[in-house]
Amino acid sequence: MKKVSIILLVFFSTLAYSQTAFKVYEFEAKRGCQDAILELADGFWGEANFKSGGINIERMSIGGEPSTHRIVIYGDPANWGRSDTTVTNAQWEAFIEKFQNFVEEWTFSTSGEVLSWVGGDDDDAYQYGQIYDFKAKDEQAFKAAHDKLVGELSSVMDGRDLGFGSILINGYEGSTHWAYVGAKNWTDLVQNRRDMRTKTKEWEEYFNTRGGVEHIRSFAIETLRSY
Repeated sequence: MKKVSIILLVFFSTLAYSQTAFKVYEFEAKRGCQDAILELADGFWGEANFKSGGINIERMSIGGEPSTHRIVIYGDPANWGRSDTTVTNAQWEAFIEKFQNFVEEWTFSTSGEVLSWVGGDDDDAYQYGQIYDFKAKDEQAFKAAHDKLVGELSSVMDGRDLGFGSILINGYEGSTHWAYVGAKNWTDLVQNRRDMRTKTKEWEEYFNTRGGVEHIRSFAIETLRSY
């Protein structure tokens, strides 16, 4: 019964996120400007209601250089944008002009889709995570192996997010896919990784069935704002 519940959890979570796409804009913030960026974003997006999805501002650390932060805009492409108001071009341009004052350089942008996502309800507890960018030769094989492993890791994840998706436009150094592991902080990430490694048979099957993979980069993120 427990195995059936795990399979259903993965299945319905995958359905819930199967229509989610995203755009990511990485940048190098000017030194000491993080608080100013967040204050500006709060004023523009703080009271926003979205038709689907939302916007995250995340700090990049350990592996993200030269990027220091990124803006993630996500939702259903068929139901995109704000539902509460219409932002005029003039308002948007004024916001971007002010935002630009705190940016040293826009470093990278990409777009993709979420193919699988499993996690708990307490998002506030898990604002830290690690992202892997990689090339997968067989998307279907990787997704099947990933989803099975996620179900088998549920006993040690305790609500931490696990995600997988594709990159549609401008993968970093040719990346085709990405994976995400959520945590409370860096210490929690390392400790949870040790717990995951105890599932030796499950990991062995995962590596043997996921198809060819070429690792490109990995980096840590901390979600500073969610709108």
